[in-house]
Amino acid sequence: MAIQLSTFRSFPTAFTIVAASALAFTGLVASTSPAYAQSASDYRCAGLADQAATAAGGAEAGKQVNAKRFVSTGKKLCEAGNERAAAKQFRAALKLAGVAELETDSKMASAN
Repeated sequence: MAIQLSTFRSFPTAFTIVAASALAFTGLVASTSPAYAQSASDYRCAGLADQAATAAGGAEAGKQVNAKRFVSTGKKLCEAGNERAAAKQFRAALKLAGVAELETDSKMASAN
């Protein structure tokens, strides 16, 4: 009489169940991760973006077009999920418009 260590009668059945469980878990993680990442608003794509857009609108006529272009590029980078590169674009727009970034906001951005 042989001692049976598992309730599974064959290896392919056990492997199929484990693989299906892993696939289901991976699908669950993948489907919930983007929703979680989008719910946490990043300062660089919220506060800094608003500040740069306001500064670009009030810039001199010659610099306004370039500042708005930096803001537009920054917003597209935010949509793509690249907050760091977007912050560089927003800060370039602020510098071009001659507006300093708020100190408290800058500390929040460096913490991220």
